[in-house]
Amino acid sequence: MRYVRSVDTAERARLVEGHLELVRRAAKMIYPRVKAHVEFEELVALGNAGLAEAAARFDPSRGAAFSTFAWYRVQGSIVDGLRKASNLPRHVWAQIVALRAASEYLEHQAERDVGATQRGAPAQTTADALAATKQALSAIKTMYVTSLEAMRAVGFDPADASANPAEGIELRSLGARLQRAIAALSDKERALVTKHYWEGKNLLEAGAELGISKSWASRMHAQAVEKLRTALQAEGGEPP
Repeated sequence: MRYVRSVDTAERARLVEGHLELVRRAAKMIYPRVKAHVEFEELVALGNAGLAEAAARFDPSRGAAFSTFAWYRVQGSIVDGLRKASNLPRHVWAQIVALRAASEYLEHQAERDVGATQRGAPAQTTADALAATKQALSAIKTMYVTSLEAMRAVGFDPADASANPAEGIELRSLGARLQRAIAALSDKERALVTKHYWEGKNLLEAGAELGISKSWASRMHAQAVEKLRTALQAEGGEPP
């Protein structure tokens, strides 16, 4: 088992105090989607709890900056708090699920890159970084399409809500292609995608139900997203 070198109490307090604005930035990203149902300061309170947890768990020896480490945990704390403490409409919740999925995907990518650097991998070139960014953006689009498909399961069809008939047709086409791509995943990948997007569980909860760790669930989620992204591209171009 890997020994985790956490910071002391004074350093934890300093990290929290120095990153309160990070919490407000995360809350501002989510607030426009939920402002009809939740006060802004409620989101900040949820984010502060995530910041405190991040400070307690931070291991500086892993090489990641605290701001990067904390960002994903603050976002996750806000989203999980919304799920437990509020009664958001299902179509609003589906949008938040997409945001959380993207955050967890990017967290996995960041941890993977730090691990590669620690193992002696060469530093990324500018071309490498641009290619990685393009792939991440494509993956995020795929996760958004997946969240739209989950919305249909609760009776909200984004295609019907579109003001552009051509866009509505494309959304339905994407949904059909996505369903075929999900059906082609392995049983465990498909179960993880269902729990994460359709049931709204975070990767820790979804992984526990499948008997796997959070880190393994993160890797599996990234693999599943990549398979879905590749399948969507192969069938008819990148998601808009």
